[in-house]
Amino acid sequence: MNVGELFRRACVSGFVCSIFYHGLMLLMGTKVQLRSAVVFTVVFVLLYFVWLLVVSYKGRR
Repeated sequence: MNVGELFRRACVSGFVCSIFYHGLMLLMGTKVQLRSAVVFTVVFVLLYFVWLLVVSYKGRR
């Protein structure tokens, strides 16, 4: 996979996980701030993207 596809996969996974996580928090009655949701999503996407890069690089070796 190329870098663009890995980044797209990280973005989709980040948005889906963020929706599930913050949706469950709302269902449990916890207040969710928009800023914290955005920060969570961005950090998750970046960390997952780095992890995908490392794993794909090890697979090519």
